[in-house]
Amino acid sequence: MRDDLRWIAHTGLTFNAPLSDERADALVRALPISPGHHVLDLGCGWGELLLRLVRAHPATTGTGVDTDRRALDRGRTLAAQRGLHDRVEFVQAEASSFEDHGDVVVCVGSSHAFGGSAAALHALRGRVGAGGLLLHGDGFWAQKPGAVARRAIGELPGFDELLASAQAAGFRIEHADRSSLEEWDAFEAGWRSGLEASSDADALALAAERKHAYENGYRGALGFAWLVLAPG
Repeated sequence: MRDDLRWIAHTGLTFNAPLSDERADALVRALPISPGHHVLDLGCGWGELLLRLVRAHPATTGTGVDTDRRALDRGRTLAAQRGLHDRVEFVQAEASSFEDHGDVVVCVGSSHAFGGSAAALHALRGRVGAGGLLLHGDGFWAQKPGAVARRAIGELPGFDELLASAQAAGFRIEHADRSSLEEWDAFEAGWRSGLEASSDADALALAAERKHAYENGYRGALGFAWLVLAPG
């Protein structure tokens, strides 16, 4: 996919994941952060969830790490608009090799950067500070995928397999939930909206291809898990 097309697709999104505002607020409440503590978001994109976490907890700081320069610039603009520019930094780097720790670590939709779900969970275990928490958002197959879904998405674990990987990596599961079909529908519509508003023929073709793959392939088959994990 052309990088500029990905950017156009992202302009229609608040979060680059099937996540409603209501669920985001609940996740922020589920991740208490003491004053002076630090949030590390690996694969942050434009850092919407990171910004909400820091804004909700005074005297906390955050670092967002991603390779996408445009997304990071969008994050910096959002941080400035919300008065968080002195508490949140955005760093262009590979999430898998960025060496830092967080009292709360966030990794949403970025397990591919570590080589898959199980490898990501093992790597992230070493990034969570003592007494800290990991918010891990990851895809899974909610049901056996058909050929269209498998071509579009690739190999993923099942939900129970994802939970088992978290435990094998040394985490205790504090909370486990899944995005609803309504969240998925809203996410997919948002992803396509910028493309569909474009006059670029490739953008329009990509939107149509994505719509077909979703509605005739992975809708209902692809799930997204929201796990709050504690070392132990």
